[in-house]
Amino acid sequence: MDTTAAPLAPNVRVLLVDSGGARAADTRQDGIPKDFPADVVHVCTGTAPILGNPREDPTAAAHSLLAEPGVRAVVLLTPEGTLGSPAESGLVFGSLERCCEPDGADHIVALLLAAQHPPRARLAVVTGARGGLGASTFLLHLARAGHAGGKRVALVDADPAGGLGLLMGDGVLPGLRWADLPADEPAFRPERLVAALPAWLGMPVITGDGRGGVRSPGQLRPVLDALRAEHDLVLLDLPRGAVPPADATVMLMSGLDLRSAVAAEALAARLKGTSRTGRADPGDRAPTGSNPNPAEPRKVYTVIRRIGEDVTPDELALMTRTEIVAVLPHDRAVAQRIARGDDPTRGRGALRTQARAVAARLLGDNPHEEAQW
Repeated sequence: MDTTAAPLAPNVRVLLVDSGGARAADTRQDGIPKDFPADVVHVCTGTAPILGNPREDPTAAAHSLLAEPGVRAVVLLTPEGTLGSPAESGLVFGSLERCCEPDGADHIVALLLAAQHPPRARLAVVTGARGGLGASTFLLHLARAGHAGGKRVALVDADPAGGLGLLMGDGVLPGLRWADLPADEPAFRPERLVAALPAWLGMPVITGDGRGGVRSPGQLRPVLDALRAEHDLVLLDLPRGAVPPADATVMLMSGLDLRSAVAAEALAARLKGTSRTGRADPGDRAPTGSNPNPAEPRKVYTVIRRIGEDVTPDELALMTRTEIVAVLPHDRAVAQRIARGDDPTRGRGALRTQARAVAARLLGDNPHEEAQW
């Protein structure tokens, strides 16, 4: 991470609150733990880390710092487990012990960037109950609809094999692919990442190529965080069966054939983070993102592709325990454009109309602070 050109987080302060204990004898003269990367904090923010009074309420001390001129966010570091992670504007919580580990410098940089550039975009995931339903094509229509409505939209291909770029026709400009990004980068400067990515119809895209796609959830998380800081909507093309970020709105595409319906029933419970009985499954949590209400299941909605006649839309809604937000007819013109290698979102039709309705609901019903419909 390059921190020499300019401060990464000039409007952020780092507050350390340590009750003593094991670290009391392992501190510098100023009270900062010896293995804490204080020099990294100074380079990234332009100020030294602040040692809080252990007798004072840490959150109140952080709010006092927020009231100072020029301070937009505070990274509050406390002993492991002494504070939760409430969704408070301007506060980013972290573990002091974690920052004192050998790779603590990378961790503090990620926290500082998250504080300086908080995620503001709604994250919407599109995934299919099975292959061949057109989930990626629908995602492109959603992106085009949101962009046409004046919103800032970014697209992320989470398929390890890549491939979303192949659906976009010849309109994708040059830029970095997944293989060009380091697999272990803890955070990215949002403006630099966006400028380096290829663009499709003016929207940044991160996808794979012949070298492969995303290598791990750890590579995906910092990219999502950076894109969410610069956009209104980030659309994630998720492979079937993968676990989405905890604060994502999920759209599960299914046909009306029996194979799709049974798969959608099983996947809907997994995507919500619940068992089939509807109870929350704390062990099935996403490796990325942060849910302000982690005990609650994710919101999952179903998009129906009119393939098959084994079940009705109402029956599918009962099976998946989800709301149907769109019913997409088979569009022969879209299939022909894909076969020719053209942009599948060109032209008019029912698919574009439905995508506009879903995009409007994603972007218009609630302010961006609310993660789900």
